Amino acid sequence: MSRTTRTGRHLPATALLRRGAAGVLAATLLTTTLAACNSADDSADAAASADGPTRITLASSPLGHLAPIYLAQDKGIFAKHGLEVEVDTETSDLTSVPSVLSRKVDFATGDLTTLIVARTQGLDVKAVVPASASTGQAGADYGALVVAGDSGITSPKQLEGKTVAVNILTNIAAAAAREAVRTDGGDSDAVKLVEIPFPQVPAAISEGRVDGAWVVEPFLSAAKAQGAVPIGWGFTDLAEDLTVSAWYTSGAFIEQKPEVVTAFRDAIREAYAYAREHEDEVRAKIPTFTQITPEVASKMTITGWRDEVSRQAAEKLAGYAQRDGLIDTAPNLDELILP
Repeated sequence: MSRTTRTGRHLPATALLRRGAAGVLAATLLTTTLAACNSADDSADAAASADGPTRITLASSPLGHLAPIYLAQDKGIFAKHGLEVEVDTETSDLTSVPSVLSRKVDFATGDLTTLIVARTQGLDVKAVVPASASTGQAGADYGALVVAGDSGITSPKQLEGKTVAVNILTNIAAAAAREAVRTDGGDSDAVKLVEIPFPQVPAAISEGRVDGAWVVEPFLSAAKAQGAVPIGWGFTDLAEDLTVSAWYTSGAFIEQKPEVVTAFRDAIREAYAYAREHEDEVRAKIPTFTQITPEVASKMTITGWRDEVSRQAAEKLAGYAQRDGLIDTAPNLDELILP
């Protein structure tokens, strides 16, 4: 099935599917944000007394990129910068934007493609500092395109006409899967993307329910343990210096509490500096707040930690999002990324 656009361009069914998914994402972000704003209270604005630290709430999935946050708590890094941090690991990726905009949480992690889509929809999100980043090393990154070891598929191009799982159709995982196929000379429109949460990917691959999947750690290691093999490293295909996700807040919060935002960013950067020098402590910390075992944590590839959100990566991701029909116009990156 296909459709001809007003410009005469012929869109394949997969492109229409992506546009439909993008519309669902935009509607979800907008309606959930409105509902959350209508029910918001002032709890997130509460701060300690003048002689005590400022309390802030961070929202993120309980994945490896949180290890420096917990280490920063242990080492007194947040306290040094006048902050007392509470971590919310229950807020999902799709509800983090309305939670930030309604001030239920002060900062949250979001993949850069999702933030680009949100900004294009007029939502007041602003990336403050990276939360995770590609290692920049094909073959040694924390995300990969995988297939069953006995599938006979050895390159991303061979996934044309086949089914590939991503956790969300409109986020950076989908962009990475498509770009891995394109970079290998394949037609990404000929690949059928389906949504499967990362924790379910190892079983989906081993049971043959999908032909391939884009997956990140620790589920990448779990998939490999069940016989899956990486055939593509889409993060490095997307950009040389790829910011995968960012800690973000609202532009309104930045205007109202610039000193808190500065303190948060400085503390995160100090936490990253510590993490880069103490990888053994990072690996030891991961099993304490996730279901990742110490054995897996000792072997998994850890995300890169960067101090700056890559504007070059954001420009490329915005271009991919336009090309794939997720957005009609590119966002103003000055409005999206805190300088």
